[in-house]
Amino acid sequence: MSTYVALGDSYAAGVGGGDRVDTCWRAERGYPVRVARAAGADLSYAACIGATVADVRETQLAALSAETGWVTLTIGGNDIGFTPVLVAAASPAWLNDSTDDIDRALRVLREELPDRLRLLYGEVRDRAPEATVVVTGYPRLFAAEDCQLVTFFTRSEIERLNAVADEIDALVRSLSDAAGFGFAPVRDSFSGHAVCDDEPWIHGVSLPLEESFHPTAPGHDAYAASVLRALELEAGAEGKEPVVTRVPSRGSAPVFRLPDLTGRRSRQGAAEWGLDPDRMADLAQHLDPVAARSSARTEDAAAELHAMHRQVLDRRGLPH
Repeated sequence: MSTYVALGDSYAAGVGGGDRVDTCWRAERGYPVRVARAAGADLSYAACIGATVADVRETQLAALSAETGWVTLTIGGNDIGFTPVLVAAASPAWLNDSTDDIDRALRVLREELPDRLRLLYGEVRDRAPEATVVVTGYPRLFAAEDCQLVTFFTRSEIERLNAVADEIDALVRSLSDAAGFGFAPVRDSFSGHAVCDDEPWIHGVSLPLEESFHPTAPGHDAYAASVLRALELEAGAEGKEPVVTRVPSRGSAPVFRLPDLTGRRSRQGAAEWGLDPDRMADLAQHLDPVAARSSARTEDAAAELHAMHRQVLDRRGLPH
């Protein structure tokens, strides 16, 4: 029987879609499990949180063979350092200016990632010559404004981050087409379901923090639906329950973390830009990604910290 191999990063590993199964995550709500059921195929689940193109080549491609019937691949975001960029942009203005981080990500996206992906796609075809291969895109993460109390994304940063997501999505589509692979688009499906939309399919800051800025369970369902369309499989079809083999692998990219507002670097930045560092650090101790929705004390602390953030943006001449 032909097998199905799922390659890629945390979006393919189901992060955000349910409980962690192993160190790579591989939640049961991840789109590869849904695809395997519809295909009636056993699943070699190689995708792993933190995976880069190099990680896929080093630790995941061994799952492919001449008997592989289907391959899906979600990869590229970690290569451009999208998670560190998110951490930088989530930081207040006295701690970080994300301009250089986003510029650096764009340079890698434009100058290095195309060749990395071409090489990877060629190796996938060489190892699984008879397989139907589908590459997935990436969604925009953000609505127009940041509604979260514990992050400090400006409108300008949100616009740039969404533009980066659009650009990597377009690159992946173009190169997958050139390789003769199918493409599963998700950007339009996620429209109206970004972080801070009324019905988000992307987690904002969450616990565990690794789930932050990953699809929710409905978001992973949207991924599955797009992949199934690309594979020309029936979304409602249920074959035999697949045997899922979780391939040992590792991802080298960092996971999301909140900026440390109480540390020395934050205190120094606050003082440098005319803020009271002790007051800032005291307020920061009241921020909590869970209690933020229900604690009046957290809301008050966040409001004052965001006012400080806007003051520093003005003093640095940065856009809001």
